[in-house]
Amino acid sequence: MKPSTISTSVLGIIAFFSSQVAAEYPVHITPFVGYTFSGDVTDENGINIQPENDLHFALSVETDVDPGRVGLFISYLPTETQDFKNDTSFTYLHFQSSLRFELIPKIDTYFGASLGGTFVDSDWSDNSLLFSGGLFGGAEYKLHKNAKIVFETRWLASVVDSNTSSICTLPTGDETCKIHVDSKILSQFQTNLGLSFTF
Repeated sequence: MKPSTISTSVLGIIAFFSSQVAAEYPVHITPFVGYTFSGDVTDENGINIQPENDLHFALSVETDVDPGRVGLFISYLPTETQDFKNDTSFTYLHFQSSLRFELIPKIDTYFGASLGGTFVDSDWSDNSLLFSGGLFGGAEYKLHKNAKIVFETRWLASVVDSNTSSICTLPTGDETCKIHVDSKILSQFQTNLGLSFTF
């Protein structure tokens, strides 16, 4: 799926979600910038698939459901994969739910889980959509009743299934590699810094 198609779909979902809840419940919109630390997957032929650690961008749109929040999370990671020629990108689109706790009047903490899909654009995967889930937690510092600074960490896990061919770099040089991965987990860990606005 092309990035433009993903973006259009996501914006439509967010607009629908916001319009449905805005009349009765507050809507919390949080843009993030962060850094992703990627794990690796080894296929059945011993080829290691290792996405590079890199900068990512993310957005959450949530509403209050006592004693926490529910909403949508999207994250985009443009990166490269070691020993593979072309660029790789991961776009996560998850439904998420969290519980929230007030530490002191200006600081809240939260813990939650998410479930959804990962759109992958990569030579090493013949599936553009992977099933994925995650766990997350963080803290918010209240700047104003409608604005907060947010620090968050997040674990995201995608189920990789692939049976394709790609140009990869081996000790003997560039060769065509046959990639075969059967339901293995690719883990990625995010650190996120964001600014949350409440409407």
